[in-house]
Amino acid sequence: MNDAMNAQQFADLLQRYRAGTCTEEEKQLVEAWYNDRRNEAYNPVSAEDEAAIGKKLYGQIAAELGFEHTLAVRRPNRWYWIAAAAAIGILSGASLLLKKPAPPTTVVQTSQSASIVPGGNKALLTLADGSVIVLDSASNDTLSKQGQTVVFKQRDGRLVYRAGAQAENEAIAYNTISTPRGGQYEVVLPDGSKVWLNAASSLRFPASFSAQERLVELNGEAYFEVMPVKTKPFRVSLTHAGHPSTVEVLGTHFNIMAYGDEASINTTLLEGAVKVQSQGGVRTLQPGQQARVTQNGQMEVENDVDTEAAIAWKNGYFLFSNSDVPTIMRQIARWYDVEIEYAGPVPSERFIGEIPRNSHINDVVKMLELGNVYCRIEGKKITILPSR
Repeated sequence: MNDAMNAQQFADLLQRYRAGTCTEEEKQLVEAWYNDRRNEAYNPVSAEDEAAIGKKLYGQIAAELGFEHTLAVRRPNRWYWIAAAAAIGILSGASLLLKKPAPPTTVVQTSQSASIVPGGNKALLTLADGSVIVLDSASNDTLSKQGQTVVFKQRDGRLVYRAGAQAENEAIAYNTISTPRGGQYEVVLPDGSKVWLNAASSLRFPASFSAQERLVELNGEAYFEVMPVKTKPFRVSLTHAGHPSTVEVLGTHFNIMAYGDEASINTTLLEGAVKVQSQGGVRTLQPGQQARVTQNGQMEVENDVDTEAAIAWKNGYFLFSNSDVPTIMRQIARWYDVEIEYAGPVPSERFIGEIPRNSHINDVVKMLELGNVYCRIEGKKITILPSR
């Protein structure tokens, strides 16, 4: 590759690499270019040409596979090279996967995948007296009155707590909203704070907060937009592998991912400031930082994380940022309510890109096939087949 190479020549070279018809010298040049671009160094074409290359290659591959939903590469200034180099953003370690995948030997029949559907607004509300309300089928009206707090379901499906003046000696009535696998829900707490629950999650909270603090307990994943009240801190209590931790805020936007089958509790801050406390210490986060509390209770903080990836689920899509197959399949299992099984060693491929959460499961499988990860669907079970 040289500086005079134009977009068309470069696209042709990448196509030959993908087809396996380029020379050894050309192969080395492409891989050298890829490694340089990973470090945002040398680039033989302009940003505009590189963007055009990525779109052209993606379009060709999507047409070949009949892809209805695209895996759009995000952050054009930084990531268009991924579309050009990986033909929709599939990476495997440090190597380039531009080769055309072999035709799958396992065909997913429509009848086999018909029972697998994307999740939606589904949740149960358990009141203080133990009664349970199925929110997805409840009428859009007042659901309960607890003390001076009225609980109602809005026309848009949102669950809202409207708190009145709390009596001095009024007992605290705890409620729990829980989503199943394949469910999500939004609730407005008694103080006006908004919480979006992801699939397989639960939030325990009082129908009316005390005068001293606002304490809730989370299992699973939730995005918070906390109403600022300087005299009454908002705290989220968490437990992971038996180790408790707490996130404390005054008013801010943040995401907490605290599933028991994940390696850590991840608190990602978008706006404001939060204080994360575990047995590993106390850290105050700034926007763009993520605190990870591991299963042994230790904490590490990463700067400049992809906050958009952390809340992609809340915005209606999966966003993979160099994600490995187990991470992707755990998300798929929770959202599509399926069982995941591995018929052989876990594939080592990694994925970058996005796909809408309302995608048909067959489109998700096609995306995996682009990365040489093949699946078999039987009822509500997806089996990851050995790599080819």
